[in-house]
Amino acid sequence: MASASGNSAPMKRRKVGAMLASMAVLMHSSSTNLVAADEESHHYQDQEKVVVWTDKVGPYNNPQETYKYDTLGLCELEGKDLEVKEGDLSIGDALEGHEFFSSPRLDIRFGVETPAKKICEMQLTAEKAESLGAMINDNYWYQLYIDSLPIWAFVGEHSKFEVDVSRFSGLLQNRNGTAGQPQRNMPVVPSHLKGKPLPRIYTHRHFTFFRNGDQVIEVDMEPSDPWPIYEGAFLNFTYSAVWYNTDKGFDERTTRYLDPKFFEHKVHWFSIINSFMLSLFLIAVVAIILMKTLKRDFTRYASNEDDLESLDGGDESGWKQVNGDVFRRPDHLAIFTVLYATGVHIACTVFVVLLFATFNSYYATRGATATTFVIAYLVTVIGGGFEGGRVFRMFGGQHWKRTMIYQALFLPGIIFSSFVMINTTAIFYRATMTVPFKTIIIIIVLFLGLCLPLHTGGTLLGRRAAKERSFPCRVHHLKRPIPTKHWLFNPAMIAIAGLVPFGCLFIEMYFILSAVWSHNKIYYVYGFMFAIILLLCLVLVCVSITCTYVLLNAEDYRWQWQSFLCCGATSIYVFLYTVHYFFNSTQMSGFLQTVYYFGTSINFCIGLGLFAGALGFAGSSKFVFLIYSNIKAE
Repeated sequence: MASASGNSAPMKRRKVGAMLASMAVLMHSSSTNLVAADEESHHYQDQEKVVVWTDKVGPYNNPQETYKYDTLGLCELEGKDLEVKEGDLSIGDALEGHEFFSSPRLDIRFGVETPAKKICEMQLTAEKAESLGAMINDNYWYQLYIDSLPIWAFVGEHSKFEVDVSRFSGLLQNRNGTAGQPQRNMPVVPSHLKGKPLPRIYTHRHFTFFRNGDQVIEVDMEPSDPWPIYEGAFLNFTYSAVWYNTDKGFDERTTRYLDPKFFEHKVHWFSIINSFMLSLFLIAVVAIILMKTLKRDFTRYASNEDDLESLDGGDESGWKQVNGDVFRRPDHLAIFTVLYATGVHIACTVFVVLLFATFNSYYATRGATATTFVIAYLVTVIGGGFEGGRVFRMFGGQHWKRTMIYQALFLPGIIFSSFVMINTTAIFYRATMTVPFKTIIIIIVLFLGLCLPLHTGGTLLGRRAAKERSFPCRVHHLKRPIPTKHWLFNPAMIAIAGLVPFGCLFIEMYFILSAVWSHNKIYYVYGFMFAIILLLCLVLVCVSITCTYVLLNAEDYRWQWQSFLCCGATSIYVFLYTVHYFFNSTQMSGFLQTVYYFGTSINFCIGLGLFAGALGFAGSSKFVFLIYSNIKAE
């Protein structure tokens, strides 16, 4: 028996290890499994091949409207004998719209300088000439990756002057050494194109590499040799490469992609100071309520209870009058707990991601932030389940199992609905933002196998915690009538309360939107964002407490929904700001980009509203429990 039990422990450990390893493979598969091991380790031997990966291409003004690199229709990736490898994608890569294909005709060797060398040549048909010309006029750019370092470049340029293309025909003949055979390769230029401005495509790429020992530190690419686009044009694509030594370390190679002049501008620091001052002001307001107003209320109520004459002639209004109804079950409790539990789940996810991002250079690894967000969402669902189960039982809700299912499926349902719309549009346009079916299956499997069990466990723990806690005041059987107020009282309070946290957030929103809706701006100041989020949470709690106190003083005990809506209204102002940003700070156009922008913005604002509303209710709940536990209930 002893030997059997001794063998079972290692067996269990091996099983657990295998499960964790399988989960790691599923959630964080390598983005380039087909790449040589040298590129994965970022160490090369001299004269070893350095793979150039083509990624995506799209119009400059629409950063999310991207297509496969072969959409350009160039000869670089065409050929029957050409072995083009496709790189695997991690979850983050797939969500960010990457699609990697190697470019075998770019034969770059580590440490070897390459003079001008031919890639391929092609002759433009009328269809390809029209397509390329339209892309260049729309400022199409493309993205390459070399040793996990991104490179951006425009496909071509607009012609600023009137050009006689027949002159370019002679230059091309001289460059290719075909002057003796002009009629074989060069068609006669149509007369209607002579003297007209034409878009031009870059036909040469000059790569500049910086190495430190056996590692690639920096990569630059300069396109040149623009050539006009017209039917029958003969294009000869070439490339060259040079190598230089550098003392910069490998861990510093991504710093050149950062923009400290933009993200660390004094305006960004001002946003921190602005939020901090707003927080101090609101803390002072709440302190006055707690230390002066409430102290006066407690004194008055205590004296009224001891003096019957004072009771008869005293103030019969105020928050104490609703002590028998303040903990009454809110209307539509199931809906309320679904929203609250989802908000808590989002808050836990955001804090986990920001905590890890602040102390890790996620910007240095492609797709790391998106992958971490997915994993954190799956794991932190236990927090939302706990709070949802606790609050639902605390207020005496019925059918908790059905409500638990609603809580688990609410946010995924919203995301799935918008995903179907956005992904269907991307499929119709054949854009790279289409999420692969494999990635969808992996996320669904992880949701069913990890998220739902954790949410169920959290709900059970929350119900157990609620069983051990009671309200400080007894709930009366008969509802107290609520005094009549102006119909604008509640809406005005919600509108004003939502505006205050937005004042803490709107400057940071500009930097976030600028990073998300651009090609080459990488958001890396997660410390700024973490500080803003912490101050925002403080502001939300203070606003919620203030609004709850005002509402209870008006003898309206429906503080649960009011505290949630007052803070959640911040998302409405954020959405209006995203609309303003779209029309005034971008040049986006087209149905695909518009759908993606507003679909993503609506999802973000829904998440922000749930996040803010949950914090508001949590703060108000602590406040209400505190003040009513210090009075003598009737």
